[in-house]
Amino acid sequence: MSQTLNGSQILKEYHPTLDSSDSPKAQVVLSILAMFTCVCGIMGNSLVIWLLTCRMQRTPFCTYILHLAVADLLFLLCTAITICLEDSLLAYEVMQRMKYFAYTVSLGLLTAISTQRSVVCAVLWAVFLLMNMLASFFCSKFWHFKNEQCFIVDSTFSTLIMGVFTPVMTASSVTLFVLVRRSSRQWQRQRQPTRLYVVTLASVLVFLICALPLGISWFLFYWLLLPLELKSLFHHMATFSSAVSSSANPIIYFVVGSRGRRGLLHVPLGAVLHQVLREEPMLEGRKTSSLCGNQVRV
Repeated sequence: MSQTLNGSQILKEYHPTLDSSDSPKAQVVLSILAMFTCVCGIMGNSLVIWLLTCRMQRTPFCTYILHLAVADLLFLLCTAITICLEDSLLAYEVMQRMKYFAYTVSLGLLTAISTQRSVVCAVLWAVFLLMNMLASFFCSKFWHFKNEQCFIVDSTFSTLIMGVFTPVMTASSVTLFVLVRRSSRQWQRQRQPTRLYVVTLASVLVFLICALPLGISWFLFYWLLLPLELKSLFHHMATFSSAVSSSANPIIYFVVGSRGRRGLLHVPLGAVLHQVLREEPMLEGRKTSSLCGNQVRV
């Protein structure tokens, strides 16, 4: 442990992308793909934020979706900036901390959504901001860095993130999936699962598949004695997959909301998003009450 936590080697292991002078072509390709994905995700999440803030009435679930889009947008912006600022250590660390903050907020919001618990979004932002500030204070390479304190703080936060939030989100999503399957079998010809459930399950599944590797990279790889090349390659792969995760939600909303519609290219985006946020089950040939208010054509 002490061999990995001293001097300049700490910087290299904590910032594996900084050693880019001899980066393999695969890592360069992954960085380009990650940047392209970030640009697409920034546009998609910005559109969702605009629709939810300006074109729809605010309700609790819409508020969750709005905050999730803001967290994803912040994460994608920081990811794109870190790709461009790999040689600037101070700026890189600041952006990494903001990425960590946005990542944990997204995880907390998805956990709240999947467990269907009413939690004030501002509380989640405040809690994870405090966690990030503590981690920055004890683990920053530019001030107050101590190996023992950083290890304790990082281990505590790793336990909370990987040992509490992620399992709770996974277990609640599995429970929700079972309930949806039972409902589908019981009412196979009368109704289908609500789009809200489908969106929730899809978002959590994409997060677990695509975003969890970045959490593993942050919370586990830093403390493991592994070759720097392996850490760097995994970090690039995790960065790209996490960018896919944060960019996927707008696509999920559009795909799920457009199910059963004809002339998809002529359907207003506001109507598609409104269709996703319906509270009632999808009924064949019938309209249901809206969870997100009246939509405005966009």
